[in-house]
Amino acid sequence: MGERADVVVVGAGLSGLCAARKLRAQGASVIVVEARDRVGGRTLTQQIGSAAFDLGAQWIGPDQRRVHALVDELGLQTAPTFTDGKKVLEVAGKVSTYKRSIASMSVPNLIQLTGVLSYVNRVRKRVSPSSPMSAEGASELDGETLETWRSRIVKSAKITGVIDATVRTIFGAEARDLSALYFLMYINAGGGMLNLTEAKGGAQQDWIVGGAQALSLALAKDLGDSVVLGTPVRRILQGREGVDAVSDNGTISGRYAVVAIPPTLAGRIEYEPSVSVGRDQLTQRFSMGAAVKVIVTYEHAFWREAGFSGEVVSSDGPLSVVYDGTSHDDTQPALVGFVSGSQARQWSTQPMADRQRRITGALARYFGDAANSFSDYEELDWGMEAWSRGGPAAALPPGVLTNSFAHLRKPEGRIHWAGTETATEWIGYMEGAIQAGERAADEIQRRL
Repeated sequence: MGERADVVVVGAGLSGLCAARKLRAQGASVIVVEARDRVGGRTLTQQIGSAAFDLGAQWIGPDQRRVHALVDELGLQTAPTFTDGKKVLEVAGKVSTYKRSIASMSVPNLIQLTGVLSYVNRVRKRVSPSSPMSAEGASELDGETLETWRSRIVKSAKITGVIDATVRTIFGAEARDLSALYFLMYINAGGGMLNLTEAKGGAQQDWIVGGAQALSLALAKDLGDSVVLGTPVRRILQGREGVDAVSDNGTISGRYAVVAIPPTLAGRIEYEPSVSVGRDQLTQRFSMGAAVKVIVTYEHAFWREAGFSGEVVSSDGPLSVVYDGTSHDDTQPALVGFVSGSQARQWSTQPMADRQRRITGALARYFGDAANSFSDYEELDWGMEAWSRGGPAAALPPGVLTNSFAHLRKPEGRIHWAGTETATEWIGYMEGAIQAGERAADEIQRRL
């Protein structure tokens, strides 16, 4: 402590580390300060059974160019998500299977679903992630919840169930929690709703062999002693010549600061002088999603033997979605799923035995009784993580974009903002984290 650098980066997740890396490459000195005793933020890789599994962010899509470039540069490998076979849909207690991108439905429902997806796709293209308030009807869209907006265009209970399960998975929130405008901005940043939800050709197409945390571990290794762990920043003081990041262990000074943590946590830091009212209001209203990631390992991939891909979408829960998570060499069969939204908020209050029973019971509904004979069961409730407070990302309720959007990325004096929530491409994903970190680095480099 007591050190000084050109830039102090708060947060050693992927966004903060990419900001630090780019700043150093441009000739600036950097110190990264992290509250946890590890790097990686919302990525966390753990050995389960005979393989490494991601308990946080995991998948990357084919058009996420930054994360693919980083994977290649670091000499890492990717593997495709297994998608061969039947998919499962569960709505209102009824389980059905299908093989195409869109679930099997009655002709009237299929026509309506196709029309709804087409309409959402047209509207979301009008909502730019860099200037959502310039969209036609932006104020009206930001004045209502996604649930209210959705109820006007979707009349089928089955389609409503599918859409709500998708929203829970993407945001860790319910449709009633989100601004309709924020929803459209978010999915537009990722190329549309189907692009965010699909495995083959979409955001879940590939995963990093050895785990996604390998990205942050490699970046931190390159930064060396410039990364300081176990040091929560409590206050950031600004003066005419620079900033002081004050932690429990002392102070690190710099000419500028990058705050690369979720908006919810950024709002808990004390700033002197205070940040603008607009910025403060924004961080107060951002809420982290509720998500529990569950990994269940088996001796055999019995679902594959029965002709299933392992993919599930459920409106009933407790799992909103399931994927085949088997290791790249097929030696450790596994299923991975998410408890999301309102069910996730109360998940950790239940006894572990009951949680396991509910998860394996759901998997047995989809794939048969063999799901009850598991080898390992691991879960991580991201709402219990003190330095995340939820996942997969933070989102906004109605009325905030209208009044406070300008403060999302706008520097406050010498403080710049990063983190995946501040991205304009692939908000909420690792790709967005990289883009936001590099954008903040460019902002500071111009000032340096």
